[in-house]
Amino acid sequence: MSTTAEESLLDPVHLNRINDLSLLARVVVEGAMPGMHRSLRQGRGNEFFQYRSYEPGEDMKVVDWKVFAKRDELVAKTFQEDTNFTVFIVLDASASMGYKSPRGACSKLKYASMLAACFAYLASRQGDQVGLFGYGDETQQWIRPATGSGHLQRVIAGISSLEPKGTSQHERAWDQLASVLPGRSMVVFLSDFLEAEDTLSERLRFSLSSHYESLCLQVLDPDELDLPPEEALRFTEMEGILEISTSPSAIRADYRLNMNRFLDRLKNNMSLISAEFESFQSNQDLGHALRRFLGVRNRSKR
Repeated sequence: MSTTAEESLLDPVHLNRINDLSLLARVVVEGAMPGMHRSLRQGRGNEFFQYRSYEPGEDMKVVDWKVFAKRDELVAKTFQEDTNFTVFIVLDASASMGYKSPRGACSKLKYASMLAACFAYLASRQGDQVGLFGYGDETQQWIRPATGSGHLQRVIAGISSLEPKGTSQHERAWDQLASVLPGRSMVVFLSDFLEAEDTLSERLRFSLSSHYESLCLQVLDPDELDLPPEEALRFTEMEGILEISTSPSAIRADYRLNMNRFLDRLKNNMSLISAEFESFQSNQDLGHALRRFLGVRNRSKR
């Protein structure tokens, strides 16, 4: 079966070769999914807010032609309704997110970062305020929500700077963040959720409020679902010091059973707090995750 250019540009194997996340986001949104950003609901209030740089591909209706006639410059008009919605992106950058097996296209953090950059690009293009919070054992990035092309570059640079390190301090990080979340927000959380199916659901209870929409995307390496194919391996804990030597084939059945129980419990806990949840593998193309983001974002702005 042949692969189209659009499918190739959504493949993390190809995208992993692009080190510049800003370029990657443009390639995906403008090249692989043409028209996607224009399908988003355009909020148009009556109160003018500010000018911003016109981005190629945007609806020409946003252009202020009077300014163009005077200065020969394309600028877009932003209205107050466009700026009162926030997309807050939260990334788990703990050590376990650095895992990559031969079957994974990239590390879990790199995959999550690709998605985060695309989400930020899509939201910013529609005039949404975009914020970023990245943490492991401590806060690595905390960028307050704002709009504008300069702010978007700051957010993407913040995503690029995240490093997988430390033990995930979910409780402390979310207690810090939840208290300052702006009203009428969409919170996008990317994590592997490992060993946090109960603690995280408690910290995300703000999802029950009508002011918030939560999209929780789990990123796992293929090996984490059914173990590597090798005959004998030494497993080392990425966020601890434990080690164990065993044959994956000898424990695979029990491992799969326990992993499925974990995933079922995680999904159930997320549904109890009205959070949208889906699990992805780090070798899976980005298309479905982007469509999930757009679906929740459009629903949030109705």
